[in-house]
This record gives sequence, structure tokens and C-alpha cells, in this order.
Amino acid sequence: MDCKDLVEKLYFYLDGEVLTEEERKAIEEHLELCRKCCERYEFERLLWEMVRYNGRNDSVPEALISRIESVIAQF
Repeated sequence: MDCKDLVEKLYFYLDGEVLTEEERKAIEEHLELCRKCCERYEFERLLWEMVRYNGRNDSVPEALISRIESVIAQF
């Protein structure tokens, strides 16, 4: 696995989404060897935890949902 492959699969890894055992192992091995990717992983992991912690039990304003749906519809 190279850095590009790791970036493509990093969010799946963080979200615990289905990756093969081989993919998970390749990610973990790459993180042990590549300082740059390890730093990115730690940043993304902390951000992910912060979003998850701060977003729990909060309702999303309807205006924000409409705005997000509007942006998504443009793609």
C-alpha cells in the first residue's frame, strides 16, 4: 500500500466500514512505517472523535439540512 491508497481508504478505516482483513492489515502496516500518513491518520481520528462527541444528541436545524441537500443536488 502506498500513501495514495491509504488516503482513499482512511475514512472507511476510521468509520469501521467493511474492509477486508487484508486491507485493514495493509493500512496498519503502512501507518507503522509512514510518519506522514500516521500524522494524517491521528489528525483525522481526533477530528472524527470530536465531531462524533460534539454531534451526539444534537438536532440538526432544518435550514442546514435544506442547504446541504441543495448543495448535494448540484452534483
